[in-house]
Amino acid sequence: MFGQAGRVRSLAARLVIPSRGTRLYFLANEGPPPSTTGPGPVPHAETSGPLPHSAESGQPIRALVVSPLPPPLGGIETWTQILVQKGLPPPFEFEVVDTKAFRRHRGASFRLNPTEVKRNLRILWRIYRSLASWRFSLMHLNCSLSTTGAVRDLVSVLMAGRAGTPCVVNLHGTFRIPPGRGPAAQFYRWAYRVMFNRAARILAQGQPSFRSVLQLGGFAHKTYPLMPNFVDVHAIPEASPGSDRQDRLRVIFTGALIEEKGAHTIVEVARRLPGARFKLVGGAPDESRAELLRRIGEYDLEGRVKVIGPLENREVVELLAESDVFLFPTKLHEGFTVSVLEAMAVGLPVAASRMGAIPEMVDVPEGGYLADPDDVDAYVSVLARLRDDPSARQRMGQHNRRKALKEYDYDIVVGRLCGIYSEVVQGRGTTGEGNGGAVLPAPILRSRESTHAVRGLAPPASAEEDRHEMR
Repeated sequence: MFGQAGRVRSLAARLVIPSRGTRLYFLANEGPPPSTTGPGPVPHAETSGPLPHSAESGQPIRALVVSPLPPPLGGIETWTQILVQKGLPPPFEFEVVDTKAFRRHRGASFRLNPTEVKRNLRILWRIYRSLASWRFSLMHLNCSLSTTGAVRDLVSVLMAGRAGTPCVVNLHGTFRIPPGRGPAAQFYRWAYRVMFNRAARILAQGQPSFRSVLQLGGFAHKTYPLMPNFVDVHAIPEASPGSDRQDRLRVIFTGALIEEKGAHTIVEVARRLPGARFKLVGGAPDESRAELLRRIGEYDLEGRVKVIGPLENREVVELLAESDVFLFPTKLHEGFTVSVLEAMAVGLPVAASRMGAIPEMVDVPEGGYLADPDDVDAYVSVLARLRDDPSARQRMGQHNRRKALKEYDYDIVVGRLCGIYSEVVQGRGTTGEGNGGAVLPAPILRSRESTHAVRGLAPPASAEEDRHEMR
């Protein structure tokens, strides 16, 4: 463990950023990354310190967002894509450093090869250059929560600290402390303990992640137990009523078509529920897709179980709106999964597993039912009940859409996020309440017609980085 820690410190030392107050003449001929919208480049040549950033001064509050962009589409990638498309309310602006990987699908083994090392060094170099420009009020780091990603995230936080830029650490997914005393587990615990110590705020996606954060140390005073993902509910069509049709149930799943996400469980459910029709929408590695199709053929389900490849988000929500029930029997410790959020926003009842933050998303029985990931009998029973009671489906769907509008709509969640940014920039503390929980700031709402200054995306280092595979 200590040898690994020493190597990380050595890498951070090579990427040392001059402390604020040092003149950065080497940036004189370099502008910021190209913008998608918004004003032109901000002058930063011969900068001797941070530009003033505060709502009171009238200057923009700029965030450096370190996060992956699609492809492939997924929870954290979709989060970043929506942020880029929608923007932030004034006076907030942001730039994105893209951290997408060459291969991203759950269940794939990861090997630290020269290509991955080179990719991560390129990402760190972009972060370094951005922080060294002094143009940013804070850094927002979307953590990958992998052991290998922890190295890059740790170096990023250390660089932000050296630059005097406060960092918001966002734990996308369910943060879990690995058991055991092996070198990898010890490094992971050490790395995140250092990151949490240096972070200005820690954003968790539910109680499982929050409890893990508390296990690493006294971080309750700066940790938000629940910072959900968001969806643009107003842009999502509402599901069409299922009328009184009881002979056929339209069931849909969206996500990676792999065993860990529950794809094989869905096939078993379909085998035991005659008459119901299933659509499975998403990408998968070739071997996973082939195994799924083999199972469907083995049970002669080709007429009732349709496997659809990865689609654009617009097409996904259209298929959701044509369905009756959303089935999500994942075996993974999900965070605030976007698949479930989109189903709720459309207005579908949800039958899902009790994994990760899903129990905090789905109200039982008002919005759906939860079961163990492998409990096929429970899912069959729930779907049969919903098939025979169209009015219950409609009530549950309406409840889920109302909840999505009230708690998970983009305007609501981004308002809370901007409130956290304001706290960080102004140096205010959080307020603990109850079980050490932090109280979210009041939402900063914005007009849907307002325009947003979205500072642009850092360009890929090479065309090779644009080749990716769907999860």
